[in-house]
Amino acid sequence: MAFVGLAIPFLMGQPNLTLLGTYLAVPMLLAPLIYAVQSKNTDYLLEMKEEYFKLFLSAYFIFFSISLILLHSNLVRPYSYYGVIAIMGLLVLAQILLFKSSQKRSWIILFQIMILLLDIIWGVNLNYSFFIERTDVFFHTWMIEILVDGGRITENFDLYSSFPLWHILGASAYMVTSLDIAAYKVMYLTNGIIFAFIPPAAYLLSKKIFREEKLALITALLVAIYPEILKYGLAAIARSTISFIEVLLILALLYNRDSRRIFLALLITVAIIAYHTVSIPFVLIVLLLLYALQRIYSVSKDHRITDFDYLAFAVVATLGYWAYIATDLFTMIINNLTAPAPTSISTESVLTAPFQELFNYLQYSPILFFVLIGTLEAMKRENVSEPAKMICLTGLLTTAISFPGPGFLISKFGEHFNIERFGEYTFIFIVIVAAFGFYTTYLRSKKNTKRVLILLFVVLVFLSVSNDFVASDNPIVKRPFYTFYLTEEETDGFDHAGYLSEGRVMVDFVTHRYMETAPYMEKIHILEVDPSENDFLRANSSEPILIRTGELDKRPLKLATIEDGEFISTPTMESILDYYYPEDSQLWASLEEYNKIYESNSVATYI
Repeated sequence: MAFVGLAIPFLMGQPNLTLLGTYLAVPMLLAPLIYAVQSKNTDYLLEMKEEYFKLFLSAYFIFFSISLILLHSNLVRPYSYYGVIAIMGLLVLAQILLFKSSQKRSWIILFQIMILLLDIIWGVNLNYSFFIERTDVFFHTWMIEILVDGGRITENFDLYSSFPLWHILGASAYMVTSLDIAAYKVMYLTNGIIFAFIPPAAYLLSKKIFREEKLALITALLVAIYPEILKYGLAAIARSTISFIEVLLILALLYNRDSRRIFLALLITVAIIAYHTVSIPFVLIVLLLLYALQRIYSVSKDHRITDFDYLAFAVVATLGYWAYIATDLFTMIINNLTAPAPTSISTESVLTAPFQELFNYLQYSPILFFVLIGTLEAMKRENVSEPAKMICLTGLLTTAISFPGPGFLISKFGEHFNIERFGEYTFIFIVIVAAFGFYTTYLRSKKNTKRVLILLFVVLVFLSVSNDFVASDNPIVKRPFYTFYLTEEETDGFDHAGYLSEGRVMVDFVTHRYMETAPYMEKIHILEVDPSENDFLRANSSEPILIRTGELDKRPLKLATIEDGEFISTPTMESILDYYYPEDSQLWASLEEYNKIYESNSVATYI
């Protein structure tokens, strides 16, 4: 499959896709070979004297303190911060592998994993003036402010009026705590606390499945550095919390012979439907795959994680909720299913900047390597339970829809089916099998190979926290994308333009997302570009043009491309947005013909 996956795009004249596919092909080629070479090795662990455990523990908190100092003393997180996080992950891994297990020690290790995850999450979204991730936060912040000010769900909630619990939680936390911070900061604070408990939940799930303490702890550690967990932990949007609730659901389903546990599983399912109803189809697709595998492999009823009765209940409850409560959402889903596919691909940068994309996908390579070995080990071992085998196989198969790959290039999948969201709902299966693959490979490896595996783990941690998807403030390699935070100077410039302008303000995509919420929603327009003339388009000369000059110094700005050069009063932004780089000097030079009426280090406004 690896060879065919590389050969087909090359033969079709797309060598850039062949290059990009190497991050999947290399582990697919290596994992079976490593497994075959080690299959006859005996298991053994290197253990250290107990008194050294405190030394590793002390070292962890020293590096934790260093990470906080780096966050406090730098405007932007330096590369050294990523290195410190990698060392912290290494120290936790060493405590797991090099010392005997005990319940007390496990809770100490879990606490370290929890604050490691919080260090990464809060070190971004609470560190910068206004962390925006993929700009959804603007809308969610506005909804929380509406609830805080008026205490009611208004028509501005739009589709979220049928599932506003995340905003109610955020508003409640803001009002109860009375913290002197912005509403969105409380949202990040709340989401961080929730995400800190995902590693312990994953630990309990893995321990229930494999009954192996060290493996359960490795699972928790991998959760804390898994790309999708970091992404949604940072984002703090409405569906983020489903990552935690889903782990609880799988835990409850493992006890499905107990009537109380069955009731708990049904209750959690209803909670997912009501909390973020758009998430339930993704969860059900994953569970349906698990159910199909159980039937294919003839898993006994007593060992099935999910069954037909549960799936039938979940489907009926979802359709009922959509039909009677979330009717607008139901209509939108039907329209998306029947709508023609967009003309552009979902991720154009894979074609325009394959080297940058490849580097930012590399964290998935060691994960896939361990997933493949973990699946082979699980399916071959007689002492691995049937539920564990099915979870491992589900983890392997769901990498096809969770890792960046061919499916992300299909516009219908990317734009209408949101295939990229699957990573949030499949992470627990992938992490469990990856942890099993790492642990079993480590056990069978000789001393030098063990060192290589530990080094590979350190590289995994470093790549997971420094890629452009979760570290666009200062990534190792930049993608053509916008920085995921706004400075105070930028928001001051937006507010100044929105407040003083009598007409529309011409702005880039990120500024448009910021200003499309009250009170500026009637005063903004996406800045349009005539590519043939390298000039900006406006309805009249009195409409100011706002440029994020600070962002343009390091990143491109996303503007609307109008091929025929005629100004469009109500453009459909999804189909015409392009990135314009600082190197597009002729376009930016055209601003010299305008009068500059506002300037700061980050924003300039022209008329």
